Amino acid sequence: MTVRAQLWKYKPRKDGSCNIKIYIQSGKTKRWKKTPFYCKPSEWDSRAGKMKTSVPLANKINAALAKLVNEEKGKLIGSNSSLIELINRYIEDCKAGREDLRPGTWKKFITLRNHLNRYAVSKGLNDISFEDIDLTFYDAFTQHLRENGCGRAGVGGVIKVLKKFMHLGLDRGLHENRAFQTKSFVAEKVRPANKIYLTPDEIESLARLNLKGRPGLARERDRFLVSYYLVLRYSDSVLINRGSIINHDGTAYYQNTAVKTGTTSIVPIKPVALEIIKRNDYDLSGDTNQEANRKLKVLSAMAGINQDMSKPGEGHLPKSALVTTHTARRSAATNLHLAGVPLSEIMQLGGWKYEATLKQYLLAGGIRLAELSAKRDFFQ
Repeated sequence: MTVRAQLWKYKPRKDGSCNIKIYIQSGKTKRWKKTPFYCKPSEWDSRAGKMKTSVPLANKINAALAKLVNEEKGKLIGSNSSLIELINRYIEDCKAGREDLRPGTWKKFITLRNHLNRYAVSKGLNDISFEDIDLTFYDAFTQHLRENGCGRAGVGGVIKVLKKFMHLGLDRGLHENRAFQTKSFVAEKVRPANKIYLTPDEIESLARLNLKGRPGLARERDRFLVSYYLVLRYSDSVLINRGSIINHDGTAYYQNTAVKTGTTSIVPIKPVALEIIKRNDYDLSGDTNQEANRKLKVLSAMAGINQDMSKPGEGHLPKSALVTTHTARRSAATNLHLAGVPLSEIMQLGGWKYEATLKQYLLAGGIRLAELSAKRDFFQ
């Protein structure tokens, strides 16, 4: 099934403008539906299936076209359609460039689709429909996610995307199930107390671990350390390669273009990081994010990173249980900040576009931050 806006160039008007039609393909059947909108070929983005934003009124016309496309998709899919089928169709649109989203964004849709498929198999279901999504499903699905390696942040992220597709199905008239809008159907946010960073001493304790005979753990430890030294996300660390290392005036630098945001950053490579990269033959790919998170918790416990992070009245919660792949990047940003590096410099090193986003990573407080402030002229 394919539904998209298409410029009909075969019968232009005297001024050169052409009708924008809705192309509808289902199986072997193809048809075009006329719309009230016209534009010239030079004003049309054929890859995206919409008018170029530089054209007057383009945003309003594109919004109207998107509504028409959604209506036709809804008619083809049907009111009792599969939630998984909607996600599959949307992923296809993203891959074809018909949705203006970065791969780092729509890969979250693939993650949701895969989780739903695995859940369906575990429950002996052939499919998951919109009407299946209620509070009973929510409880069972979130439990399934936790049992399969998702932390609290991971579960919250999956539920957030699930709610997006339930909204999309509602907008397209595919269902009238609003159970996902209740207060109990929540994409749980991780409390700040459960977001941690590792101190330089804790990073060093990981580096000193003797992992002889345990190549899987050693490789994940190395990937985590390199992510820390280069301020990288997990998705970028698994793509490390020889071609991204440049040398300038005797110093090695790593040039990274972030998968998630497309921003480019250049980071000096400290000798210990370069040695780790070379030891792994410039390749730190391998584990899934979930498997990497599991190994990091084991590694952190082995390194003695077991400070109790629980709140009063809660059970024991070792710090090692909160370590994830993203802890490396968060720790790097926080430790750079504590070392007195300006936020503007940290933003460039880590490829952050906005200072407000970076500040969410900076978890140091209390006496550690006060010690840094004590060195300022104001307090002398």
